[in-house]
Amino acid sequence: MRKKVDLKDLDFFDKWQWNTEAQSFLDLLQIDWGVIFLTWKAGTWKSTLIHDVISYYESQWEYPLVFWSTWVSALNIRWQTVHSFFSLWIDEPYFKEIQYFIKDKTLKKFKLKSWKVKQIIQAPFLVIDEISMLSSNILDSIDFLLRFYLTLYTKKDLTKIPFWWKKMIFVWDVYQLPPVKSEKRIEKFRDIYESERFFDSNVFSRLVQKDLRYTIELQQNYRQNEDKIFSDILDNIRWWDLSQKQLWILNDRLSKSDSDDEILLSTHRHKVDGENQDKLGKLQWNLYTFTAESDGIFPEYMKRSDDILSLKVWAKVMLLTNEPSWCWVNGSIWEVVWFDDEIIYVKINGKVYPISQYTRENIDTIIDDNGKVIENVLGTYTQFPLKLAYAITIHKSQWMTFDNCRLDISHIFAWWQAYTALSRAKSLSWISLSGKIKNEHLFFDPRIQEFVEKYMKN
Repeated sequence: MRKKVDLKDLDFFDKWQWNTEAQSFLDLLQIDWGVIFLTWKAGTWKSTLIHDVISYYESQWEYPLVFWSTWVSALNIRWQTVHSFFSLWIDEPYFKEIQYFIKDKTLKKFKLKSWKVKQIIQAPFLVIDEISMLSSNILDSIDFLLRFYLTLYTKKDLTKIPFWWKKMIFVWDVYQLPPVKSEKRIEKFRDIYESERFFDSNVFSRLVQKDLRYTIELQQNYRQNEDKIFSDILDNIRWWDLSQKQLWILNDRLSKSDSDDEILLSTHRHKVDGENQDKLGKLQWNLYTFTAESDGIFPEYMKRSDDILSLKVWAKVMLLTNEPSWCWVNGSIWEVVWFDDEIIYVKINGKVYPISQYTRENIDTIIDDNGKVIENVLGTYTQFPLKLAYAITIHKSQWMTFDNCRLDISHIFAWWQAYTALSRAKSLSWISLSGKIKNEHLFFDPRIQEFVEKYMKN
């Protein structure tokens, strides 16, 4: 029997003593099993709370496993994503297909080495941060792999229990943007999942049936704690209760800019591209152009880089691939410092790193009538994994915080884009608006309201 860690003895507990929801979360960590949903409003220090808890467990020789839905969000605490740990290296995996990959010894996908399984078994709990960005099929795949491998290694058949009876902590903000829907996903899961959101997964339905979930929502805002007006505006947007006075306060930021070093957040790609090219043109350095190489079938929606990449020294760029050992993560922002024949040198935090071209493959995966997995490379795409970063889309900004930003949110087309963009700023004074915000820009997904009423109110 695992000895429980007494969280009441935590040295950091005084930090949270006036935070009722944080204390309730600490109390819930003492349960033997279940899924804890830790929800949060923007700026509530959820990453700090998770970090404090994990640090204390590790000081007691207990090692929780922490996963993130994306590499950008993984910057907050650990270098681990669910895709890397669970080897989810195919586009849109489906849990009913995973068994065929596991049987094929020539494939590495979905294979968990023994040391990973031991880590899971010994961990007091598993954390998945930003779970709102995990699609329903990914969560079902994680559930399947936990049940399969833990049963295999322990000889305890708990395959009918969600997540093999492991205590799980899901950290998320339901009001942030949903997972990106690719054309492949829409076609593959059209008749399987009601939507891409994690709460439409099979495992979530089983959790509800067994009543094995607990919900805590962090309320106290720390990011905007010196800007009560802005904090109240964000809260009221979340609860669809923004007053006309608050809307006027937001629009008072129209065209106001306090810094030349601001970043543009926009809903549309063409506006982002236009801003980036305009800022690049103002740099007084030689222009270098790099053309992508494409072979075979490689659809546009799979491309991360631009076909023609134009850069100058001191251009601000965003990285589009991951290399944790060098602090390369998809979404981190750098500066170009030099060009070589086949290398672009970029700088971040005073350190310079070489960036080479990166080749992506378009792989078609099929499972034949005999259960054999067949992978065919249909095409490749080679380009430097960089994009200009004077402006980015709102979706790409979701895990970031900015000191100065200009928001182009007058042409909203997706649920919660306005809220996501506004909550990236630390203060209302650090925001300027490119266009006027209207009530109709603050629309929401009605299924989210239904979910909040049904599952988040204990």
